[in-house]
Amino acid sequence: MGTDHKSINKAFAALSFLTALILYLLTLPPTASFWDCSERIACAWGLQIPHPPGTPFYLLLGRVFSMFTGPLSAAWMINFMSALASSLTIMLLYLIIVRFVREFKGYDVDQYPLIDRIGLYGGGLVGALTFAVTDSHWFTSIEAETYALSLTFTAAVVWLIMKWSELHQNDRNERWLLLIVFLFGLAFGIHLLSLLSIFFVGLIIYFRKYDFELTGFITASAITVGIFFLIYPLTIIQLPALAGRFATATGGMFGPLIFLVLFGALIIYGIYYTHKKHYRFANIALLGYFLILIGYSSYSMIYIRSQVNPAIDQNSPDNVDAFISYLKREQYGQQPLLRGDSYSNETGRLERDNPKLFPRRYSPEPRHQQKYARFSSDLQFFLRYQVGHMYLRYFAWNFIGRDSDIQDARWISGFRTPDDMRDNPAHNRFYYIPFLLGMIGMLYHFRKDWKRALAVLVLFTATGLAIVAYLNQTPFQPRERDYSYTGSFFAFSIWIGLGATGLVELVRHYAKGNKFIGMGLVMLLMTVPVLVGTQTYNNNDRSLRYVAPDYAYNLLNSTAPYSILFTNGDNDTFPLWYLQEVEGIRTDVRVVNLSLLNTEWYIKQMKNLWNHEAPPVPIDLTDSEVDRLNDKFQFRRASDFHQPGDYVIPVDKTFLQGVYDGEIEFPWAPPEIPEEMKFSVPLDQVDDEVRWFYEGTFLGRDRDGNDIHYTRIQDDMIIEILRTNKWVRPVYFSTTVARDAQMNMQDYMSLEGKAFRIMPFRTHGSHDPEIHSRRLKSFRLREINNEKAYFDQNIRRMMDNYRTIVNRHASAFMQGGQPDSAAYWLRWGEYHIPFSTIQGDPTSILNYAYRYAQLDENERAIALIALARKDLDRTMKRYLEDLDGLDQQISRLEDQLTERGRTMDSGRRRTLQNRLSVLQADRQQLIRELSYDTSRYIIAQRIFYMNRMDEEALEIADFIAEVSGQRLPFPRTMEENRERAARILMD
Repeated sequence: MGTDHKSINKAFAALSFLTALILYLLTLPPTASFWDCSERIACAWGLQIPHPPGTPFYLLLGRVFSMFTGPLSAAWMINFMSALASSLTIMLLYLIIVRFVREFKGYDVDQYPLIDRIGLYGGGLVGALTFAVTDSHWFTSIEAETYALSLTFTAAVVWLIMKWSELHQNDRNERWLLLIVFLFGLAFGIHLLSLLSIFFVGLIIYFRKYDFELTGFITASAITVGIFFLIYPLTIIQLPALAGRFATATGGMFGPLIFLVLFGALIIYGIYYTHKKHYRFANIALLGYFLILIGYSSYSMIYIRSQVNPAIDQNSPDNVDAFISYLKREQYGQQPLLRGDSYSNETGRLERDNPKLFPRRYSPEPRHQQKYARFSSDLQFFLRYQVGHMYLRYFAWNFIGRDSDIQDARWISGFRTPDDMRDNPAHNRFYYIPFLLGMIGMLYHFRKDWKRALAVLVLFTATGLAIVAYLNQTPFQPRERDYSYTGSFFAFSIWIGLGATGLVELVRHYAKGNKFIGMGLVMLLMTVPVLVGTQTYNNNDRSLRYVAPDYAYNLLNSTAPYSILFTNGDNDTFPLWYLQEVEGIRTDVRVVNLSLLNTEWYIKQMKNLWNHEAPPVPIDLTDSEVDRLNDKFQFRRASDFHQPGDYVIPVDKTFLQGVYDGEIEFPWAPPEIPEEMKFSVPLDQVDDEVRWFYEGTFLGRDRDGNDIHYTRIQDDMIIEILRTNKWVRPVYFSTTVARDAQMNMQDYMSLEGKAFRIMPFRTHGSHDPEIHSRRLKSFRLREINNEKAYFDQNIRRMMDNYRTIVNRHASAFMQGGQPDSAAYWLRWGEYHIPFSTIQGDPTSILNYAYRYAQLDENERAIALIALARKDLDRTMKRYLEDLDGLDQQISRLEDQLTERGRTMDSGRRRTLQNRLSVLQADRQQLIRELSYDTSRYIIAQRIFYMNRMDEEALEIADFIAEVSGQRLPFPRTMEENRERAARILMD
């Protein structure tokens, strides 16, 4: 290898790439993951239509990566695509840091003193490798999601504009700018976040071409913003809309395609004309716009593939209106940005007749409004929750430290770390070191080259705080959203690298250019990515994780042939789509997502189309009737409301027997009925009708104070499906579907594996042990009992769901007088899902312990109590501390209202009263949590009494009395405990 800059720079760039790639390959999931990953893989494998706004270029690339392998390796290949993209990002980040240094130190690196070259390359490596192992970037780098590839495009744009900055005086230097514009167009087919780097590009161009002047700076900024809006939304959203209007204006004589052809021809002619006339700037502008259109053309895949009705065809964007709706994400609603309705602390509700500027508290959901009431204004909600909790907390996770992988986990530094989360795999402590190095780098950069430093600051803000303001997120997000801000963390990592370079320069100044001291400092600084990486490795190692496809496999195989399976949300549905579409497993099962079942397009797909071997869903409505389903929410007719009462679905046994015997053809069933489709009891033992009470969803009260109820579209469709199905095809609810979505049908449900089958006879919550045993024995639980595997909170909760199923099975055997079978299944559950690898919730642990105690396996029961006490004691102490804090706040507010209530203006008084109501509601919720925790202690105490361990039982009572200050009543005798425990356990 040569000693010139180009050779050394390429070597270190390759080193950064290979280091990142090796790390990502070591931790790469072998198959599909939860959330959107499973859907991405399924859609890439078959070029199908994912949820809006779609990722067509990503899907095309995913198809290329996966087409050279079989279905069992497709997920790994698409995961690998993300790892490869992220490794390229790390290499580009190294090159970017080096270029920033060269901007202010000079381009001829070969003339640098040795210590400066050490600082240059060392800074690039420190910054790039630190970012490579940051929590959020590592998370996105090894899964089949768009964020890794999107950030690669952002990094490529940043590097290209820095390359242009060096070569801006060369002939035809504009080609670099045209390449950047083309990348913007391609990036639309991956994620729109990449476009945010346009502001960075605009500043680099301005500062390179012009001397700073306020008027010129403002003008350049306005032009950049204008170009941003020209691209999005004017081109991305409005161009297809114009095509649709053109088709309407021409009476349908010319379709949208003709408009796009004419529009493209006009741009091409403009390019030809401006070239011929030597209008250089106009020619470059038109070329750039045409390149954007070429990149954007990947979206034609969405429109074209939807025409053939693939199995996954979200929103059915097969016409112009549906396609525009798809691009706009209208399915998810629109949040206000600059002006709109907002919550009022004075009235305690959403004000719809008084729009506010910068509305942040706009959601009408009661749960959200309860959260809004904890903030004094929209600005406070924005700063404390949206900025503080949903951005700065994530920033600190990556550069200061993270407490745990529990939802809403706080950030920590490591200096004063609470003991309660030390054993959590994501308990990462960085002691502020990466953060401080980045701050040093920012100051150093502004001191050396404030223009380029300002551009980095704009990139940092545009991909961070600007996204926060744009998303305008509501409280109680279903998952952490740190992956959305990796662009911002990427920008900060530039400063981490510059910070290392700056420190080397500082040493050079005081050490008089001693190269050995400089090399020693760089080696010391290289411990920063080592520190971060050793901390984040454990909670990013997904190399042994098969949970998502195994969950789908177990759920699908819990059902009888040709069944209809109601699922809840993304994690319930996407892995099933992956398994059916890619691996081809149980394609006879029709998966029906209840969230999507509220939309007309999905209902039409369910009722009109086969899905592989699965017949359409039994829905006896016309398409026009489906289109009018949402009219009920205008609540103008009496029929739009729901009167609480009984639903009745008849059971025609003669018809069923005719279908079973092949004498009656049922259009929504296979020609031959497999034996497993039939019920577990003979037809003459099923009921003549299924009848149950359903109250509906509470809407409000009328003028007379009477409760008003309604039903959701999904509720109406469940009833429609059950009635039309006439009990021919098996119908199941996933065990993860919420009870309110099960419409109070629990008395007619029988547990089979991980699904509840709806039966035409009352089960009273019981299940057939033979069927359930057969389903459980077919389960795949790969690597769950491997102590080296890492499972996050979402998976740990899922494993508790498995444990509940096993515990319920053991209970059924105990009630049937088969204790040996009950013990077998408890041990089966612990073998496959051991508490040593996934500790579990204290409730699941204590349920196992109680069953063991009933079976006289007391040693195991006592050991499980000790395991559960750690979490129980911690949460009990925290709840009581929170209760004390709430009591103090309530007392202060009551004093304010009492002492100054007469002199206080009415608005202020109402605000305080609303705040007091919120605190009192919080207190009631906390009391409920404490009561629930107390019940778990009672179960533990009950087990001690069952083992005649009275001292241990009294120790629990003493502990509760001590930590609560005698506030929580708790049993102190066996008789009191038996009475309380009987109510809790329903034994």
